[in-house]
Amino acid sequence: MREFYLQNNLGRIFRFNYASGVLISSIGDIGFRKENEYSDFDNNYKKLSEKNPIQDLSFTLTFLKGYRGYKEFVDYIESSDSFYLYYKSIEWKYCYVEVEELSKTELQAGSLECNLKLKKLSYWYKDVIQEINIEVDSTGKSYPFTYPYTYSNSISGKVSITNNGYAKAPLRILLSGAFSNPEIIVSKNGETLSSMKIYYTTSSGSLEVNSFNLHQKIEIKENGETINAYEYQDFSVDNFLFIPRGTVTLEFKPNVSQPPKCVITMMEGYLSN
Repeated sequence: MREFYLQNNLGRIFRFNYASGVLISSIGDIGFRKENEYSDFDNNYKKLSEKNPIQDLSFTLTFLKGYRGYKEFVDYIESSDSFYLYYKSIEWKYCYVEVEELSKTELQAGSLECNLKLKKLSYWYKDVIQEINIEVDSTGKSYPFTYPYTYSNSISGKVSITNNGYAKAPLRILLSGAFSNPEIIVSKNGETLSSMKIYYTTSSGSLEVNSFNLHQKIEIKENGETINAYEYQDFSVDNFLFIPRGTVTLEFKPNVSQPPKCVITMMEGYLSN
């Protein structure tokens, strides 16, 4: 059975189920379409570019609690600045949406049937989360990484990671602990594709680098203070990292003897769910 819920920018969730008293009774087309441009080579065509366009998603909502349930949902919408729509058919994925329209009808047998229209503003995403732990012995030699997820073991600070999605996948990198000018290098077949380097040293802090283009940021937290760390980046490299489709190698260099905790979230993007 398909399931849906909304999550707003504050992390509040609104589920469409009997507990909330709001059910989805019908769904419009939630497939996909692409906007492609082609070049004509004597009636043979080659694709030049591809775009994931804005798409309308339409739902019929049944408010079991009538006008009171309708108001509760409108209050949720009005208290929010942005939304993710989570959808489970086989597995959970989510997309960035804007609430475009909500109709209001008359009560019928104590309930309301109203039309909700959303604008789909992104691919369908699935987060793949990986924690990288580096252990060191008394001489400072680094042991291989250990992983609670299903990637292959790393060698000499390197690990293979696979983007199984349709689109390039942005990374969210979170370091916690000690680090000094930390680096992450993305490579394939020995060739560097992109890299990140932040010129900052701390014995106990956190660094977040979020590459998702709607929420890009470089932020450091230390001693209860939050710093916009844009100015600390190495401007000769990419810093906002994306993983192409397929398998690449990640190399992590915290440049300290007691490395920090490193959690990497890869947002795999899909055309549909």
